[in-house]
Amino acid sequence: MLPALLTVLLFACSGVASERAARFWGGQLANLLRLFFAGAILMAGTLLWYPASLRLETFGWLFFSGVVGFGLGDIALFLAYVRIGARLAVLLNLCTAPIWSSLTEWIWLGTGLTLGEITAGAVILCGVVLAILSRSPSKPHGVGAGWVGILCGLAAGMGQGIGAVISRHAFGVAEREDFVLNGFSAAAQRVCGGFLTVLLAVIIAAWVGKHHIRPLSLTRKGAACGWLLASTLCGPVLGVSCFQWSLLQLPAGLATAVVAMTPIAMIPLVMVVDGERPRAMSVAGACLAVAGVILLLHLTG
Repeated sequence: MLPALLTVLLFACSGVASERAARFWGGQLANLLRLFFAGAILMAGTLLWYPASLRLETFGWLFFSGVVGFGLGDIALFLAYVRIGARLAVLLNLCTAPIWSSLTEWIWLGTGLTLGEITAGAVILCGVVLAILSRSPSKPHGVGAGWVGILCGLAAGMGQGIGAVISRHAFGVAEREDFVLNGFSAAAQRVCGGFLTVLLAVIIAAWVGKHHIRPLSLTRKGAACGWLLASTLCGPVLGVSCFQWSLLQLPAGLATAVVAMTPIAMIPLVMVVDGERPRAMSVAGACLAVAGVILLLHLTG
């Protein structure tokens, strides 16, 4: 249970740190730098400890999973961070991802949805709607920015959910080909696809004039680098590593259900870091959405 609880704490810290890093660097540049450093660490570790896990049979699927999850999903997530804040962005991401995973497995792998699973999905959506309705009506990023952020958060959940199913397919290929593919190596290969996707997005944004490097003072540079380092270590490096560690000790359904508590764990962190006091309906919505995730994972596990 300890690895899963550590994952919750690390993912919660990653959400807060990523939001701060995005406000310093801009959402896509922060995401690009985060994936670059995480990819360098993960790939170096893979080449050092697990070189036999790098196989063409699975690399393509993991690369594609990274494009969808780390790439498109994280692009949307970082756009959501700067528009609606870390707490609601992570809630939309983590609590809608299982719905997209179930739908993708149903369409791609032919796994049917039971009445209980549909009910669990409805509970999740009700909780998300409550959390959305309780958000602050202020629009610091312009009229409609909040709703754009909500759509980005939902898109992030789609990317994460579909990317997870593609990764599961890669693990199935490795099992059929009779070689060991561990979570650390899989994460490294997925980051390759994610990094190149985000790099392409940043280049396109710079080309059309939608992105520029923000000048930072010496003081701001220190804070910006600190939040970026925290985002990198707490998210794709230590957070993902602890999650894979938890899967060695707990059933996948139980481990994922514990990690789904991340949006609730973020509430006190956001209160301390940002001074935000969430409304009662927001807390109730988060709890309802997490309960729906736990129910869905119990039914599918």
